[in-house]
Amino acid sequence: MRRLMVLAVLCIAAFTATAQDLGVITRQSKSSMTDPAAKLLAAIESSGIYKVFYQLDHAANAEKEAGATLLPSHLILFGNPKGGAPLIKEAPTLALDLPNRALVWQDADGKVWVTYNDQPMPGKSGSATRRSNSA
Repeated sequence: MRRLMVLAVLCIAAFTATAQDLGVITRQSKSSMTDPAAKLLAAIESSGIYKVFYQLDHAANAEKEAGATLLPSHLILFGNPKGGAPLIKEAPTLALDLPNRALVWQDADGKVWVTYNDQPMPGKSGSATRRSNSA
């Protein structure tokens, strides 16, 4: 029984360490925390293609709502309703991946990172053909 418990803990630890990075791309920023978030927002808003739907400052929210201290972390949800709506109409479960998300965050060493979903073009990986299973 003890061996089974140890094996279960090791499996969970291995899965947790790798699962958090599956399907995402992370790039280090050479700037301070506020600079990449501001640049990303400006690029999205000035693109003429994408719209910023929502921004969430995880650290400020954690402090306000839970009295918890987090390292800086800023989530940006953005997309193109004219492009996303037809995709979601065709495959409703794509709404799990849309709108696009980008996370600007700082690690314990003070390095700033930008992480976003690695989303293939619809139809390339089968993501656009996701269907719900009928019960």
